[in-house]
Amino acid sequence: MLNNFLDRLGNWNPQLLRELKGRLQLRNIILTITISLLSQFLLFIAFQSQLPISKDRFFNNSNKYCTGKLLYGLPKCLSDEFGDTIINWQLWWLDLFTWLSIFVCFSLLVIGIYLLISDLANEERRGTLNFIRLSPQESQNILIGKMLGVPILPYLAIALAIPLHLLSGLAANISLGAILGFDAVVLAACLFYYSAALLFGLVGSWLGGFQAWLGSGVVLSFLLLTKQSLLSNSANSAFVFLRFFNPFYFIPGLSDSSDFTSGYQWNDFNWFVFPFGNNEIVITSLAIFNFFALMYFTWQALQRCFRNPNATMLSKQQSYLLTFYFTISSLGCANWQSIVWEKSSYSSVMRDELACLLFLHFWLFLYLIAAITPHRQTLQDWARYRHIAGQKGLGNSYVIKDFIFGKKSPSLIAIALNASIAITLLSSLIILANDHTQNKISAVYALIFAGSLAMLYAALAQLMLFKKTRHQIIWAVGSLGVVIVLPVFIMLMFGFNHTSNSNFIGLFSVAAPLFALYPQNVEKLYPIGVLFVVFVQGIMSGLLILQLRRQLKKAGESATKVLLSQ
Repeated sequence: MLNNFLDRLGNWNPQLLRELKGRLQLRNIILTITISLLSQFLLFIAFQSQLPISKDRFFNNSNKYCTGKLLYGLPKCLSDEFGDTIINWQLWWLDLFTWLSIFVCFSLLVIGIYLLISDLANEERRGTLNFIRLSPQESQNILIGKMLGVPILPYLAIALAIPLHLLSGLAANISLGAILGFDAVVLAACLFYYSAALLFGLVGSWLGGFQAWLGSGVVLSFLLLTKQSLLSNSANSAFVFLRFFNPFYFIPGLSDSSDFTSGYQWNDFNWFVFPFGNNEIVITSLAIFNFFALMYFTWQALQRCFRNPNATMLSKQQSYLLTFYFTISSLGCANWQSIVWEKSSYSSVMRDELACLLFLHFWLFLYLIAAITPHRQTLQDWARYRHIAGQKGLGNSYVIKDFIFGKKSPSLIAIALNASIAITLLSSLIILANDHTQNKISAVYALIFAGSLAMLYAALAQLMLFKKTRHQIIWAVGSLGVVIVLPVFIMLMFGFNHTSNSNFIGLFSVAAPLFALYPQNVEKLYPIGVLFVVFVQGIMSGLLILQLRRQLKKAGESATKVLLSQ
């Protein structure tokens, strides 16, 4: 029977069978079962030790699991007619369920991501990854086999924790539907993060052995930072969009736990004008939809990069769709009620929300620059065929269409269009805001600076990726890092202070949109100064584009001569 099952599994997905055979060794299985059961036992014992002991009721002690009136912020311990301490078992089981959910969720994500990235790095180092690429299997089946097979031991460990997970949840008076809804969010999160881990494993091989630690470390840091930093945030804030990437906020009964506060609730969450926060089913569905929508773009990138490592992660059309989806999704989380209806002489809600949105879009455009910017070989092929197409006398409409939708053309026009999409949608926040004219003008300046910086970074990255060196990616990442970090570091080193001169210097850094949104002295932020800064940034972008154009023309002419001489 086992052989028949393995045969069917191998026929369905040979890659999955290969991964299972390599990892499901008897020693690994026994070790995994031991670690899982021991961890659950230690967690159970840790919560048992927090229960009040019998002498607490005689000394008028208090404990968070007692049931009396509050004494020093904790309930006083009471006893029943038999002399036993009355314990709030529902709260105890809820705390156990909450912490078990946190440990299970974070462990599954972080360990699974590490294993997937490390596995791809090992395949690349051994040279077997190219062998897998040449196999007749579809790339989608190979990647699914990786996702299901590589973290099989963490799957086994988590499966052993399901009985305690369900028992503690039901004992805490949480409905089975709510528990299964949280499990569905965790499953969707794993699918998305594991897909992103595979993509990072494919495109980040130049990082070497540090790659797996970096990927898992970034995800763990994100989960912990969003867990802590969004505690006091209102559910009506653009930053709440980050909650949809952290399953922690979907643990049922979280706000009733003794270790967490009501700051984790979704009660006042609105998406644009729709009050979704009062319906747990809708919130859970939104989270799952968000994960699957972003996973669609991740899988598009995976299938492009797996068969052809030199291909861009996304096509230009897909990048436009991603920008539109990301902007609409994050924009809907903004505090529209306060922005549109409230007005105060000291109001900064519109500027605060725009600052949050620009911060989120900063990371989006860093990804877009990496995702749609072609490398040297691709650009060289494009320059050669474009040179031949120019000799054939194709019209300007073909050239424009090639820059907007072409698979191998430079990404500058596409980045400009993505920036236009984002700026146009974000402008609705300014247009509909019930705010002072000066604040709206500052917000417009911020959007102008953001678009100008996006073009500057895109031009620099494209030029660095076309350099005739062995490590173009390192050059591109290093150059962008220097341009982004160095101006801010110089300001801090020379002593940043809140003066108009410091504001003007800051307009040349990545923090330019923030300096425009929050000028210390708004009268000093003249339009001529803004135009001067944008003009200087435009000159810098133009020089980079001019240098790139010269190199492309030279490469196209040389390649065409070689092609025609054959």
